Amino acid sequence: MERAIREYTRWKNHHIPEDLTAELDAIKNDSDEIYDRFCKDIAFGTSGLRGKMGAGSNRINSVVLRKASLGIAEYLTRRYDAPEIVIGYDTRINSKEYAMAVAEVYAAKGVTAYVFGQATPVPVVSFAVRHMAINGGIMITASHNTKEYNGYKVYDHFGNQIDNRKAALIEKYIEEQDPFCWEPAASPAEVVVLDDSIKEAYLAALGKEILWWDEPEVCSSALKKLEVCYTPLNGSGLSYVLGALGNLGMEDIHVVKTQEAPDGNFPTCPSPNPENDHVYEEALKECADSDHKYDIILATDPDSDRLGVVVYSDGEYVHLSGNQVGELMFDYVCRCHSAGAGGRNLAGHKVALKSFVSSPLVEEIGRAYGVEVKNVFTGFKNIVLEIERMKAAGRGDDFLFGFEESLGYLYGDYTRDKDGIMAAQMVCLMAAQEKSLGSDLVKRLEKIYGQYGHTESIATSIVYRHEKDRAKMNAMVAELFDGKLKRRQKEEAAVLKEFCYRHQNMYCADLMGGHRVIVRPSGTELKLKIYIFAKGASRDEAIDMASGLCSWARQILEEE
Repeated sequence: MERAIREYTRWKNHHIPEDLTAELDAIKNDSDEIYDRFCKDIAFGTSGLRGKMGAGSNRINSVVLRKASLGIAEYLTRRYDAPEIVIGYDTRINSKEYAMAVAEVYAAKGVTAYVFGQATPVPVVSFAVRHMAINGGIMITASHNTKEYNGYKVYDHFGNQIDNRKAALIEKYIEEQDPFCWEPAASPAEVVVLDDSIKEAYLAALGKEILWWDEPEVCSSALKKLEVCYTPLNGSGLSYVLGALGNLGMEDIHVVKTQEAPDGNFPTCPSPNPENDHVYEEALKECADSDHKYDIILATDPDSDRLGVVVYSDGEYVHLSGNQVGELMFDYVCRCHSAGAGGRNLAGHKVALKSFVSSPLVEEIGRAYGVEVKNVFTGFKNIVLEIERMKAAGRGDDFLFGFEESLGYLYGDYTRDKDGIMAAQMVCLMAAQEKSLGSDLVKRLEKIYGQYGHTESIATSIVYRHEKDRAKMNAMVAELFDGKLKRRQKEEAAVLKEFCYRHQNMYCADLMGGHRVIVRPSGTELKLKIYIFAKGASRDEAIDMASGLCSWARQILEEE
């Protein structure tokens, strides 16, 4: 508490924006709030910074972002003679203001800052770093979090989110900075507002990654018959998704009116995460009011790096999970490449990359096509780090597909982050092919399960409210490392093998029957995440087993 009081007083004694001053005045007698906001500096990790907006060293605000930018500017100017950085932002509250503020900090410290003129998807910022051949990138976003959150993603000169080594080095530079006392460089650099040329180049690059299942004319004819409802969830994806689907020759895409305009308050979807069912309520209302049924509903999150999918099948709309979409995409990619569609093939030693917590069924599909499926730790940054390693080893062409269960997908070599726009393009191709065969994506998924086995996955969380609860959350994982789950194992799903990834604070157990349990703390929120994977002789059996394992795991973890 002493540290929190000291920092609170320090902030009070310096000139800060009026809104932050008002917040500090409002909490002067609230020790819990002071502790939450000032107990530490907000953690800088391999995704940069993310947290609730507000006054305090453990919050996202202009002062904290200034400090981070000063440190990164120091890092860049020590490595490059005339460093350059590109800065993007989504539609969240304060995102544009934060972007312009940090651009001015970079320029004042001698780093040329290129800022997008409008809200921009995450994958486009990564693309811009590579396309412009510059030294790094910044994205102001909190991805799919609620409106109270914002964040600061950092990209290196490869267009990758920075890895652990770079993050640790940059953090040292940040720690040395005083955001209340700093001097501009003797020769300030520029702040340059970008025009639409990067957007046009990105859409052109994405157009080269269209994976046709047949001759383009045949596919285009089928795509024109596909009926699509799309919601950008008041985010940055609208013009990009419409542009990508236009590349496919699609002409009639229905956009959900209440979620079309940029709005950081997300008035009709308070938690703008396409994983959540409620996100589709507005789309389903408009579908119900329509005189026909849309084949698919697509949703991108506010920074458009994630894609959610709902499919109309047998008279109802079915919300697919991230794992199910990943399974469908990988199946489609393998089928198209094995058939040589569009001149693509599976020659060489092809590799697909996924996170440990994503569907194990992908490994079965990979084996059927001779594709190696490699697991990496959670975070798309770890997928793209493997891509860079493959490229450095002369195997860049062997990367085939990357995905994580939280709706993140990548196909192609044009960007180095997950891409909801690319995913929308591929889902439309997949759906159009199935429609041309008198089928749909739900039925295609059933065929996959019939071929490779019935599986069900569940992702759930134990949520905490205060920073002081983080120790309790970490203690739960430590108890798992010490064998708690094995001591409380179920007779019908005995623990066969435990994997304790202590450096990642992640626990994994393989169970009898081919089931799996994974537990890890969230990297961005006060949540303990639980992942269940279950197999069954039928779909219903797999669902029942997954549900039972989920209840069992939660009961053990929530014990005092």
